[in-house]
Amino acid sequence: MSHRDNMMVRQREERSKAAEVVIPPIADPIRRAACLQDPELFLRTYFSAIFYNPFASHHKAMIQAIYDRCYTGGDKAVAAPRGDGKSQVTIGMMAYALLATPIRFPIFIAQTTKKSSKLFKQLKGKFSNERKYPEFCGDFPEVSACVKALDGAPQRAAKQHVDGIKTDIIWSQEKIRLPYIEGCPFSGKMVVYFGLDAAIRGEGDDEDRPDLAVIDDPETREVAFSPTNQHQNIEDMIDSDVAGLAGPNKRISRVVLTTIQNRKCYSFRVTSRTHKPTFEGDRYGILSTWPERDDLWQEYIAKRQTGQSAGDRSGRAATQFYLDNMEQMKLGATLTNPHRFVSEKDSDGNQIEVDALQAFYNRVADWGMDRVLAELQNEPKEEEIPESLGITPGIVTSRMSGLAHAEVPPGGKVFFGCDVGKYKLDWCKVAFHGNCVGTVIDYGEWRVIGTDKTSSDEATELAILRALHELRRFALAETRPDFGFIDSGDFTPAIYEFIRQTGAPFVASKGHDDSRISYAGENTEKKRHFDQCRADWQQEQGLWLYNYNAHHWKNEVHQRFTTKTFDESHLFNDGSLSVWATQDPKVHLAYSQEICSEERQEVFMEGKGLVKKWIVKSRRNHKLDATAMALCAAACMGVKVVPRVQATRPETPQPRKTFTNQFGQPFLATQR
Repeated sequence: MSHRDNMMVRQREERSKAAEVVIPPIADPIRRAACLQDPELFLRTYFSAIFYNPFASHHKAMIQAIYDRCYTGGDKAVAAPRGDGKSQVTIGMMAYALLATPIRFPIFIAQTTKKSSKLFKQLKGKFSNERKYPEFCGDFPEVSACVKALDGAPQRAAKQHVDGIKTDIIWSQEKIRLPYIEGCPFSGKMVVYFGLDAAIRGEGDDEDRPDLAVIDDPETREVAFSPTNQHQNIEDMIDSDVAGLAGPNKRISRVVLTTIQNRKCYSFRVTSRTHKPTFEGDRYGILSTWPERDDLWQEYIAKRQTGQSAGDRSGRAATQFYLDNMEQMKLGATLTNPHRFVSEKDSDGNQIEVDALQAFYNRVADWGMDRVLAELQNEPKEEEIPESLGITPGIVTSRMSGLAHAEVPPGGKVFFGCDVGKYKLDWCKVAFHGNCVGTVIDYGEWRVIGTDKTSSDEATELAILRALHELRRFALAETRPDFGFIDSGDFTPAIYEFIRQTGAPFVASKGHDDSRISYAGENTEKKRHFDQCRADWQQEQGLWLYNYNAHHWKNEVHQRFTTKTFDESHLFNDGSLSVWATQDPKVHLAYSQEICSEERQEVFMEGKGLVKKWIVKSRRNHKLDATAMALCAAACMGVKVVPRVQATRPETPQPRKTFTNQFGQPFLATQR
């Protein structure tokens, strides 16, 4: 042979030697054999950094669901609490299915391609990260050694061999094929992934088709609450496209691990033994039985929300309340996973959460009961779960301004709203300062004397007129409102007469539903347009009537109360709304309950999707109406959130026509 030929042979031998993989002995054959017989032991042994707590009933159910389908086939669906390890069980059991069961070609499926690729990547990491998973890599050297030899370059797989036999390993971003090792039972097994947001195409050939699909959280929140019933598309894909991956005249086993979001979503249907009996659905929640003392837990929730609004993120006062009343508060409660709580300590060295029961009610306080029933209990309410701002009496009472009762902040303007009833007048004063920062400085009820069920319309109107005059004198005595609305919807003659007799600072108003009146248009001598409000001159009555969008302004009340009163620098947040400060939050309890008596929600309606509607929770809603009127009155006088932008040179003002109201004052909508 020539020198050149010798060089080529030597280089070929060197390349072959570089591509050769020497499989080391199994680190612990006894441990490996035991783990391959027991999936729970497999997970706890090899992935102890993840599965360090005892398995809860829903963990065991998910593990058993995958294990059984590896051997007996069929379908299974398990609904488990949100954030309690479904994805990690999926990844760990995928590794087990590859190494310990007859399954040859399992696949990951998730709600999106991005999510499923993340699961796939984590599975690959189990075989390649010797530092993190030394026992796993050591006990399965047939895979870990071959993966290590690739050194992060999948293209090296083409020449890789063991004892001269090519491994045919595939370790790409889209596909895994375990190396062919003589005598190894899991040689050549494959894994791929799909997302339900893209087309699911066939994989493999007639001899090598997917035989197990593990579907982790099949739908996003957007899909679950989709107005176009996208969850039906998910169901069709799993029933048709996923089932079709097995090939002609074959079946693929399917396991769905999910969390229910509402009663219309696919997760609810697939875990229902009525809707999808072939999936043999099971549902698990954090609480097996509820605690007996709901009254104490409601007080706990209020304390946590109040503390958080005051800057105490971990709710120390609520935690202390729980510690003081723990025995009573735990009565009757049983949990499926007693280890689900934050054991870390706060800056004072106190544990953030004492136990899993407290952690559960922290989620109730932070998320709202409706979401907890769905995502932690997998028992959504009978009616469709609505989307809302999540306003609660606890939030309202926690929004304290630091101002005293009836105190007007420097430079503040006061606005008034009054809801008129047959027996009482519900009123509210709101002071605004800064960038639309509102503070409820006073509210109350003024009794209408001389009315009962037998009172005639005329007698009722006269009694209401007298009460309005009395309330006016009271309202102007301490903190005179700059502008105010008096509701004229039900007792119109009395309110109109009161406005004609007294004039400023009050005007007649009338609330309307969202779509009953148009608030946009050009200002004229007889019409003035404001933010979701229109003033119309009533020629025969000789006064202005302010028609306003009641739903909009009640929602504004909720939005502004849900805005935290202070930012991290303890400065007022723009557009926030708060109540005057008091040592006892119960002072504002009745007011806060009326503020939350109604709520705008997005409710699922068959054929229409999510529809916005107002839900009346209590008939005692008068303070909400009065507060909404005060906010609308402020908006009519130019109070609004001004976006904070870099100052620019002002343009030269142009002369414009000035419109005045019935008091001779300019409308701020036309002159600022």
